[in-house]
Amino acid sequence: MKKAWWLLVLLLVPVVNAYNIGDWPSFFVKDNKFSARYVVSDEAPSLDVVSATVISTSLAKFENLTIDVGTSMLDSEVGNITSINAIVVASPCDSSSAFELMGSPDPCYKDLGGSVGYVKLFQHGAKVQLLITGLNEKDRNAAAKFIAKTDLRGIALSEYVINSNSGSTPAFFDKKFLNKSVNKTPEPVVNVSALVPVATSSPMPVVKASPVPGAYEPLEAVPKVGKRGFWARLWGWISGLFT
Repeated sequence: MKKAWWLLVLLLVPVVNAYNIGDWPSFFVKDNKFSARYVVSDEAPSLDVVSATVISTSLAKFENLTIDVGTSMLDSEVGNITSINAIVVASPCDSSSAFELMGSPDPCYKDLGGSVGYVKLFQHGAKVQLLITGLNEKDRNAAAKFIAKTDLRGIALSEYVINSNSGSTPAFFDKKFLNKSVNKTPEPVVNVSALVPVATSSPMPVVKASPVPGAYEPLEAVPKVGKRGFWARLWGWISGLFT
C-alpha cells in the first residue's frame, strides 16, 4: 500500500521537459507567444547585436507566433540568468551570464575552440537559456545564422558546434609565435651593461627578445600611452651617450 501511495505522488508531480536544440523555438513559446530576453555584454561588439537581431527576425517564419517587445537586456541588468528565459549572445570572457551558464570556466575561454561557434541549451527548472557563444563575434555570428537559417528538427542535442572559419584563437595563443619558437635555438641574451661603442662601419646588430609562453594574466588596467618603463629610459640614456 505504501509503495502504491508513493507511485501516485510521483505521477502527480509535474515533469519538466528535457529540451534539445531541435525543439527550437518551442521551449520559449507558451500559448503561441514567444517570450525570451536577448542578452548581450555591456560592451558588446556591433556584430553581437546583429546576431541577436538575426535570430529575432528569423522568428517571422513561424506562423501564428506573437513576440514580446522590449526584450533586450545588457548583461549588467541581469540579476540571475538562470531565473529567466533568455538568448545570450556573448563570450564567457565578456559576460557574467555566459560565464555562469558555462559553469565558471577557468580560464574563461577554457571550453572554447578556435574558429567555431557554439549553440548551447541550458534548462534550470522551468526556465531555459540558449547561449550563442564563441571566442569572437564572428564565431557567434556563425552560430546565430545557423539557428536562424537551419531546420533544426532532428538535432536531439543540447550543444552544437558550427565552423566559422574566423581564424580565432584564445587570447594568449599566437600561431605566429609558435611557428617561430618551436624547434628553434633560443637567441642569445645580451647584457646591456656590456655594450660599448665599436669603431667600425658595420651597423650594430638588432637584438630581438623572444616572448616566453606562460600563464595568461589579464591586465588590471590599460597602460598609459607614452609612459616608458625603467629599462626603456635606461636604454635611451645609454644610446644618447653615443649619438
